[in-house]
Amino acid sequence: MRSGHSQQMKQWPQPHESEITIKHWDATKTEPPAELLCKGFELAYFIVPDRSNALAILIRALEKLRLRSRRELKRLYWRDKHAETPIRRIARSDADMLQWLIMFEAEQDERAQERAGAVSPVGMAMRYVKHLVQITTALSSFYVNLGITRLLHNYSTSEAQRVYELLTQRYLGPDEYRRAKSTLMDKITERFGGFLKIARVDHGELRFESNDHPEEVAEAVADCLNVFTPWSTRSTCNEFMTATGGGLNLKSISQEEKTDQNEIELRCCHILIEPTCYGRLMEDLGLDQPETKMAVPRFVMPERHENNPDNNPQSPHPKLSQEDINQIQRRLPMTDARRRKISLRMVKIFIDGMEQTQFDVTQKSQIQIGLEAGASLIEVRGEDERGELLLATHVISYANDAFDSSAASARLSSGNLKFEVTPFASEGTGPPQANLALAFRPRFRWTRPWLVWRDFASGSPTIRAYALAGLAMALLGAGITGAIYSYRIKVLEQKLQEVEHSQQHLVPTAARAVISYKLIRDDQRVRGSGTAPIPEISLSLGSAAISLELPTGQSTAAESYTAELKTFTGNQTLMTQNILAPVRNDSGESVEIIVPADLLKADTYYTVHLHSSDRTDHFTFKVIDKR
Repeated sequence: MRSGHSQQMKQWPQPHESEITIKHWDATKTEPPAELLCKGFELAYFIVPDRSNALAILIRALEKLRLRSRRELKRLYWRDKHAETPIRRIARSDADMLQWLIMFEAEQDERAQERAGAVSPVGMAMRYVKHLVQITTALSSFYVNLGITRLLHNYSTSEAQRVYELLTQRYLGPDEYRRAKSTLMDKITERFGGFLKIARVDHGELRFESNDHPEEVAEAVADCLNVFTPWSTRSTCNEFMTATGGGLNLKSISQEEKTDQNEIELRCCHILIEPTCYGRLMEDLGLDQPETKMAVPRFVMPERHENNPDNNPQSPHPKLSQEDINQIQRRLPMTDARRRKISLRMVKIFIDGMEQTQFDVTQKSQIQIGLEAGASLIEVRGEDERGELLLATHVISYANDAFDSSAASARLSSGNLKFEVTPFASEGTGPPQANLALAFRPRFRWTRPWLVWRDFASGSPTIRAYALAGLAMALLGAGITGAIYSYRIKVLEQKLQEVEHSQQHLVPTAARAVISYKLIRDDQRVRGSGTAPIPEISLSLGSAAISLELPTGQSTAAESYTAELKTFTGNQTLMTQNILAPVRNDSGESVEIIVPADLLKADTYYTVHLHSSDRTDHFTFKVIDKR
């Protein structure tokens, strides 16, 4: 028997113009539109039904978004240019990221209410759904499937496998599902502490004790799932339905060749979260309807909680007034001004709202922190005379259900702070882990010249003599350093000219004796069911240069190319070669460049950017030293 959600098919409207504006909003270019502010306030009030608290949650989320949107948009640009790669990663639009940050920011208000006993069991069930969606959408659709299918409902592991395989055509073993479920249970236990109990059920499986009367919270759970469905996918339900309305049109989800993998991830998340689509999916698989498999945990509430009425707002939500919008628009620039003026000595590092360490920003320093699976947001906070101030954020990204390598930098008032996340190789069935490296480089500050002269003139003859001697030594040292640097540049240029000259005049076998490597385009290297390792290039003893052969691809018919050698991290350009003519051989067309060995360092990654009139290809490699 089909549920009410399945029986009464919703008539999904076409996206309104304001929804399109919100979906494509770019936080780096424009202020948030009023429609988005109203939407964000409604979400915040749904989670924490208090007007002032909801407004504060929205403002905090917007401030975090302003500090991270540019880096995330760059990653979205990468996804657009490499849509054919099979990497499964959720890269949110700015609007979707605001939605997620509102959910994230609401947690501190939720915990305050829980400590005060101002929440009911139904309210706790709603928070459970919110937290489940929040932590799983930060990871991947695989984790969303585990959260909704195994922890919000009590479908079996094999049924969860069928769901995910039907949606994604991706086949993982049962151990992967059990490991991911354990990771999610740890995160949920960390959030709800003593409110939940864990029981051992059939076959020794660990689960949260379920509510004996799930029908009491079913409507609230459905409301939550509707509200927490990603905003950018709200108007796409009708795309997933067949013409007859009998089931899901899975071809529109994952089987179109030109569909971006990130778009596939978002669509899968939508189907797994939105109640009507999820019910249709279970019906297509011949499984029991979700309302019959509801497994919301039983929350162990203190007596003062049990007697509280539902804190789920049943009355119409208050609207965001024009004065509220004006307040937000005034608050954000004021916070930016505080951030520019703040004088820093120490900053605090938070991961998912929990303080990890303090960091000295008066000198060059670095620190490393271990990350556990599910970590999602790094925050850097300082303090001025008005109190604590958010300085920077870094969103931790995931790819193929594990940590994704990422690097970014934040410009603080006293210098530059660099974030770098490096995954660890998984051992056995343990959860994914990564290392967070933080490196701070203080900004060089000039001393005001008139202050130096004042101190110099007022000093004793001995002090002035020492000062003049120090100044002379400094000038001499600067001159020597500049001469050495200029000499080294000339040597490198001479070597490059010699190598290019030898390449033109030596026979091919002699030229290739320099050391020749054929690279693989990055998009070809990662295509397929797995990811091939990054090629390694050895620096051999006595080699003045290496030759890199760069296949151009059959679709390119350019007459000349430009190649740029850049560092993989930092994107620093080391060398540029223009007007490169392609050469055709038995394996196809390619371009060859010569790189002086002195430009390369061992244990370092580099990328060659090969530009033509219609495309840019990337070739990444690692340099090793086997001398």
